[in-house]
Amino acid sequence: MTWDQKRVRRTYLDYFAKKAGLEHREVASSPIIPRDDPTLLFTNAGMNQFKAMLLGQERRDYVRACSVQKCMRVGGKHNDLDAVGKDGRHLTWFEMLGNWSFGDYYKREAIQMAWDLSVNVYGLDPTRIHVSVYKDDDISYDIWRDEIGVVPERLYRFGDIEKGDDENFWSMGPTGPCGPCTELYYDLGPEAGTGPGDYMGGPGDRYMEFWNNVFMDSDRAEDGTYTPLAFQSVDTGMGMERITMILQGKVSAYDTDLFQPIIREAIKLSKADWSNPEQRVHLQVIADHLRSLTFVLSEGGQFSNEGRGYVLRRILRRAVRHGRYLGLDAPFLWQLVPVVGEIFEGTYDLPAHIVSNTQASLKEEEARFFSTIDRGMARINEIIASRGEAGPTSRVISGAEAFVLYDTYGFPVDLTGIVAAEHGFTVDEAGFATEMNEQRERSRAAGKFYADDGGEWQILVDGGGKGFAGYGLAGLETTVLRWRVTGDRAEIVLDATPLYAESGGEIADHGAIEGPGFRVDVDDVQKKNGIVHHFGRLSGGGLAELAANTHVRVTVDTARRGQKTIHHTATHLLHAALKAIVGGHVEQKGSVVEPDRLRFDFSHGKPLTPEQLDAVEIWVNDHIRRNEAVTVTENVPIDDARAQGAVALFGEKYGDAVRTVRAGSDSFELCGGNHVHRTGDIGHVRVTAESGVAAGVRRIEAVVGHAADALWRSERSLLSQAAQAAKTPEIARLPQRIDQLNEEIRSLKKALEKARQGGNAADADTLIARATDVGGVPVIAAVVEVDSRETLAALADKIRDKAPRAVVVLGAALDGQAALLAAVGPESRGDKRFNAGQIIKHLAEQVEGRGGGRPDFAQAGGKNPAALPGAFAGAIEAIGRLAGV
Repeated sequence: MTWDQKRVRRTYLDYFAKKAGLEHREVASSPIIPRDDPTLLFTNAGMNQFKAMLLGQERRDYVRACSVQKCMRVGGKHNDLDAVGKDGRHLTWFEMLGNWSFGDYYKREAIQMAWDLSVNVYGLDPTRIHVSVYKDDDISYDIWRDEIGVVPERLYRFGDIEKGDDENFWSMGPTGPCGPCTELYYDLGPEAGTGPGDYMGGPGDRYMEFWNNVFMDSDRAEDGTYTPLAFQSVDTGMGMERITMILQGKVSAYDTDLFQPIIREAIKLSKADWSNPEQRVHLQVIADHLRSLTFVLSEGGQFSNEGRGYVLRRILRRAVRHGRYLGLDAPFLWQLVPVVGEIFEGTYDLPAHIVSNTQASLKEEEARFFSTIDRGMARINEIIASRGEAGPTSRVISGAEAFVLYDTYGFPVDLTGIVAAEHGFTVDEAGFATEMNEQRERSRAAGKFYADDGGEWQILVDGGGKGFAGYGLAGLETTVLRWRVTGDRAEIVLDATPLYAESGGEIADHGAIEGPGFRVDVDDVQKKNGIVHHFGRLSGGGLAELAANTHVRVTVDTARRGQKTIHHTATHLLHAALKAIVGGHVEQKGSVVEPDRLRFDFSHGKPLTPEQLDAVEIWVNDHIRRNEAVTVTENVPIDDARAQGAVALFGEKYGDAVRTVRAGSDSFELCGGNHVHRTGDIGHVRVTAESGVAAGVRRIEAVVGHAADALWRSERSLLSQAAQAAKTPEIARLPQRIDQLNEEIRSLKKALEKARQGGNAADADTLIARATDVGGVPVIAAVVEVDSRETLAALADKIRDKAPRAVVVLGAALDGQAALLAAVGPESRGDKRFNAGQIIKHLAEQVEGRGGGRPDFAQAGGKNPAALPGAFAGAIEAIGRLAGV
C-alpha cells in the first residue's frame, strides 16, 4: 500500500471524525498568523486554537476535536531555525496532526486510539514502536504494558520535573495547566544512524518521536505546587512530515513527496547534486524555508525589521545564502512558489492570484537582498582596507562586526571567515557567538509563548463569559467574571459586553464599566484566546470589594464608535474601487480603522499613478453619493457566501456560518466589524497618501466624513496663509505667483554666482600675489572667508588655473567647523616633495580634525575653527619641512 501525503492526512482525520462512539469534530487549521493570541509570532502547535478550551475558559458545542494545523517554530522556546537542513526532521514550517478531548475521554482511550491508528490503520510494525511515559505515570505505563501489550524492553520512563528534567511532562507555561505525556517513537533502523546518540530517547536520528499524547490534569502555581484541574483533557500532536516519512519508508522528511517536488525544481535551477552531502543541506534549507515564506506571505505577512516581519526576512536571507552556495546569484525563490501550491492543492488551496502576489513580494525582497549582499562584500572590504597596514594583532574582524555582517547584510560567519582569510584576516568567532547568543535571548523574550505580567487574577466566576453581546448596543448590565489591577490600570473579563474588541483592523471601542464604588474608563478591548478582556483606568476602591454576580453597568462611547464605523465601511468601498481601477489581482493585506483615519494595505507591485489615485477617490465618492443600502446578514453558510461572490481575506479562518456586509451594489465582503446603514452616511472620502510598505504591498491612507472636513478646513487655511505670504489676493492665482517667485529666485542665483566668480578671480589674484617661494615652488597658504566648501574648492581651482605651478592651502570657518583644502597645481604634480595628503593631515591635527585625499588634492574638517589662524601662521614653515626644503 502506498501512502502519498494527501492520503496520510485524510486517513488521520477520518479515523477520529468517524470513530464510533467517540466521533471528533473535524476543525479546519487556523491561520499561520495568529489572529487573537498576542503571545505568539506564529501558530506553533495544533492546540493554539483550543487554548481557551483547555484552560476551561471557553465552551463549544463539541468536547472532542481533530485537526491538521499549519505551524511554524522559529523563535523562543520552540525555535528550530538553526537546526533546519542539517538533519531529516527539523523544520520551520510543518503540519501537526492532532486530536483533543476537553473533559471527555482520557488516558485509556487516547492510548488505545493512538496504537490502533498507528498499527492497524497506518500499518506500522509494532515491534519497531517504542513508547515513553513520565517517570511516575503508572496508569499510562500499565495501559501500554497490560492492555496494549508493549513489552517492557520497548517501554521507558523519562523525566523528573522536580529535578528540572521536563521530558515527558508538558506545561503551557511557567504556571497553568500541565501534565504528563506519553510519546511514540519509531525505530528507523541502522540506516538512519548508528552514532553514539542513536539510542532510544537520544539526540540521534534513528529513534524518531512521531506522536505525543499530553494528559492535562494539574494546575501549576508560582510556588511550584500542583492542584487538580476542574476537568482532565487530552492534547495530542503527530508530526505530519514525520509520519509521512515513516509510511513512505524514508529516513528523512526531505525525501518525501512533501518536499521532493520543490527540491527537484531547485535542482533544475541550480544544477545541484542531490547526492552531494553539502549541496543536499543547501537544497533542504531552501525547500523548508520556501514553504514558510509562501504560507506566511499568502496570509498577508510582510517583510520588515521587527517582530514577525523580521523573522520572515531572516528566513528569506538564510534561504538565499544557501542558494548562493549552489551558484544561484539572482532571485530564484519566487520561481518555486507555484510548486508549493501544487503540493498542497486540495489541502490549503493557493489561488492563482495569491500565488502571483506571493511571487511578486518574494521576488522584490530577494532582489533587495541580493543587492544587500553586494553591499556586504563592500563592507567587508572597507573593514579590511581600514586595517590593511596594521600588525597581525589588528588583522581581526571583531565579533560585533561579523554579527552586523550576518544580521544586516546576511553574511554567515563562515563566509565572512573565507573572505577574511583571503586577505590574511581572521574572525573573532567567540565574540560573534556572544552577539548571537544575545540576539537569541532577545528573540526568546520577544517570542515567549506564555507571557503574563499583568498581576494576579481575582476570579469571581469561572469561565470566559459570553463575549460580545451584539452590534449597535449603547450599553448593558452584566457581571464581572475576573479582574486584576496594576497601579491604576485594571483588566476585566465580563460575562457579556457591548464593547467591540479590536478585530479585523478596526480598533476597539472605548467606554466605561461602573459598579459599586468604582469606575473603569475603558480605552482598549482585546480578545485573548477567544476571551474578551477590557483595559482601562480605575478610579474608586470598590472593585476590590466586588462580590460575584454583582451587576455593573457598561456604556459605549457611541460618538467615537460612529466615527470608526464610517471609516470601516469606507475601507470596503476603497477595496472595491482598487479592484475596479487597479485590477482584480488586488488583495487586502491589512487595514487599520480608527475614528479619524483609515489605512488599507493591498497587493500591487508598483506605486499608483496620480490618475489612478484620482480615479479611486472619484469611484468611492460616487458610490457614497448614491446613498445605497449597506446590508449586514448574520449566520450565512460559508459556502453560500462564497457562491454569492463575497470577498474573504485569504488565509483567514472562518466558521461554518459567517457575517456578510454588502455596501451598495459593488462591494460584498465577509466582515465582523461595525458598519453604517447607508453609504451616504460616510459623507465623503479624501485619499491622503499612497506608499510602499513591503515587497509587493502598497498602502493607501484616507480620511472620511468629519475627518475629511477637518482636513479640508486645514488645507484651506494653509492656502490662505500661503496666498497672503506670496502677496497675491486670490488663491486661484497662487500657482502663477509661485512661478513668478521661482523665476526671481533663479535670476538672483545666477547674479550671485556671477558675483562669486568675479570675487573669486579678484581673491585669486590677491592670494597669488602673496605667494611664498618654497624650494622654487610658489606656495599659497591662507585663511579665507567663503560661504561653502564648494566656493572654497572653486577658489582653489581658480588659483591653479592662474598659477599652475602653485601649491594652494586654504582654510575657512564654516558652520562652526574648520574646513581645510590642499591642492597641487598641474605643473607641480611631478614634484614628489609636495603631497597634498600629508599637508592636509598636518594641518588637520592643529584644528582637532582629520582628513585625507590624493597627492594632488586633499580635504579635511576640524572641530576647532578658532585654531585656524594659529595653524596657518606656521603653515609655510611646516610645508617646507614636509617637502624637505
